[in-house]
Amino acid sequence: MRQKLEQLTGKRTGIKQLGRQHSASLFGIGAEEQDQPVVHEGHLWVPLYENDGRITAIWLELDGLTPMEVKLVNYAARNFAVALKATGLKEEGEIEARQLSGWLNAQLEQEKNEAEIPDEMTLKGRLVGEMIPFLLVSENVHNPQVTYRSLMKLLRSYFENEILLIPLQEKEWLILARKELLTGGDDKEDEEESADDLLAQTCMGLHELIASEWVGVFHLAVAPAIIPVKGLTGSVALLRETIILGRIFQVGDYIHLPWELHMERLVNSIPDDRRRQLLGQIGDYTSVLADKEMLLTLETFFEMDCNVSETAKKLYIHRNTLLYRLDKIKQETGADVRSFGDAAIVKLAMLLYKVTKRK
Repeated sequence: MRQKLEQLTGKRTGIKQLGRQHSASLFGIGAEEQDQPVVHEGHLWVPLYENDGRITAIWLELDGLTPMEVKLVNYAARNFAVALKATGLKEEGEIEARQLSGWLNAQLEQEKNEAEIPDEMTLKGRLVGEMIPFLLVSENVHNPQVTYRSLMKLLRSYFENEILLIPLQEKEWLILARKELLTGGDDKEDEEESADDLLAQTCMGLHELIASEWVGVFHLAVAPAIIPVKGLTGSVALLRETIILGRIFQVGDYIHLPWELHMERLVNSIPDDRRRQLLGQIGDYTSVLADKEMLLTLETFFEMDCNVSETAKKLYIHRNTLLYRLDKIKQETGADVRSFGDAAIVKLAMLLYKVTKRK
């Protein structure tokens, strides 16, 4: 609505949540008065909804507008407010979140990954401290869409209310949590864990909660802490790329971490023709990579840092069974993945195979 009014009038407009005192002084304290638009200091203010004495309103500069244009703007804004009430879009912060969502999507479409959040964004004042960004994406094509209200309620039970929820695209949500929620407390064991480990554990717990509440497939990614007012667009771009890479290279996994996908990011950036050329130059590993059991064995072996004992435990097989499979890979390809050089080549071939097969 804000963007449409700007396009129609050529005037600056915005959405703002007013404090209780400002709401009362601008719109009055009676229920009927609070529904009426007002003109104040050269701006038209139209109330959208009220929550605990705080009114969220849309405002528009009036300078240069004709009386007829003012009437049309007033009519359009009031109809928008009526529509909001009819749809029940009254969860605290949802209007402001969707305002930020529109701006974020516009910046990302133009690849402006270093854009700073402008002052007219109502939520800007809440984005100045360090926060942890999560990106949640649903693949549920036929299931009903998860609502803002229901997802916010679930997130509050996990993050103790200290979160912001930004709906980006259909079935895609950005979640911002205060950094201290992950690192706070006096537990000395937490201090010994790395920041990446804490983020991974939090991401895993959140995904388990969501999966337990809703049927379907959900992908979740998390990135290191940022100051959103300056680093939000770049972080969202990274998280979107992370989920895309996870879907290609981590089939069957639903939690994707950007610091675990460096090689995958590099391989995915290579032009398609060059990838196929490299795959041909490295050698023919198709017989091994096309075998689901062998592919899982290799993936787990690399995940366990080429440790035979740990890989056997992870696969729930005897150590000798694993050694037999590794010997079979060596017989068929000539590569012994127990040596670093061959392991690196096979890892690269596996990544190239996955992305070219998908194409």
